[in-house]
Amino acid sequence: MNKQLLAAAVATAMLSPVAALADTSVQLYGRAHVSLDWLDNGADDGLNVSSNSSRLGFRANHDLGNNLRAVMQIEQNIRFENGAGSFASRDSFVGLQGDFGMIRAGFFDTPLKSVRSRTDFFGDQIGDARNMTRLRDGYSGSDFDFDTRFRNGIHYRSPRMGGVVVDLHYSTNTDGGTTVDNDNDALSTSVSYTEGNLYLAGAYERKNQSKSDAIRLGARYSFGDFDVAALAQFATIKSSTLGPDQDVNTFGIGGSYKVNDKTTVKAQYYMISADGDERDANMIAVGLDYRIARPFRLLFAYARTANDDNATYSMSRGGRDTQLATAAPGLNHSGLSVGFRYDF
Repeated sequence: MNKQLLAAAVATAMLSPVAALADTSVQLYGRAHVSLDWLDNGADDGLNVSSNSSRLGFRANHDLGNNLRAVMQIEQNIRFENGAGSFASRDSFVGLQGDFGMIRAGFFDTPLKSVRSRTDFFGDQIGDARNMTRLRDGYSGSDFDFDTRFRNGIHYRSPRMGGVVVDLHYSTNTDGGTTVDNDNDALSTSVSYTEGNLYLAGAYERKNQSKSDAIRLGARYSFGDFDVAALAQFATIKSSTLGPDQDVNTFGIGGSYKVNDKTTVKAQYYMISADGDERDANMIAVGLDYRIARPFRLLFAYARTANDDNATYSMSRGGRDTQLATAAPGLNHSGLSVGFRYDF
């Protein structure tokens, strides 16, 4: 009898984790995106290998009952070209999801950044719209990066209300670490509408450290084999080194055409209109995506950025681990890229 009781206890202990995981879904996913690029910064040029936002991630959710789920994600950047990476360096969080919507805490994209990702036809390639929207190149100081993730983030997403979703994202301290005064906090919020093939969104973001802020409007629509999108951003840069506040407006439009089940051609154009003398810039990108099979595709792209005399924008920095160094102001940047992307 004692042996039978012992065997039953051991079996129960072994099976209990399985029972606990019965309502849990766990997913391993990732992307390997590596490109061969010929890059020219107006002064020098050369051949490069770049790993472009390649990632490995883990997602999990657990049914807690009463229409409530626990959600978790850990995602990290993988440097295929250099054999390196950083754990939890991309969207990583834990939270709750239910009829009320979703609330989570961690390190992840802001609502403002999400509008750009939904309207960008060259995400993580040369010609990425972030070259024109984040403004980190044109103005010194990382606090002017309007396409970043918030450290110490708290995010609420409303349930879908007739196609409308509201996002509210607050960072207690964008510099990381502990704070007692919240001087370095930040806010990003958006309202988006999705119905069928139509996407519309408006977002606002403000960083308390510099008082810089931006409004971003985005739209995307698909019809037949065509896909078109547009973005407008109105940013105000505040800095003691720049003197008066700098208004920097960014406008972009892009589109793609699905030639067949394997081939898609695409193009986009972005321009910056900035306060100050000769600080404007524009960028054009053209490309072709060839999907060999569902998880694997070849990506071909050409991009060029033209800078006014005092502008220093690139076409190869957004979403890429190999970034073309900024040369002297006024130089034009260009690049030709062939990429290999495998999603799983």
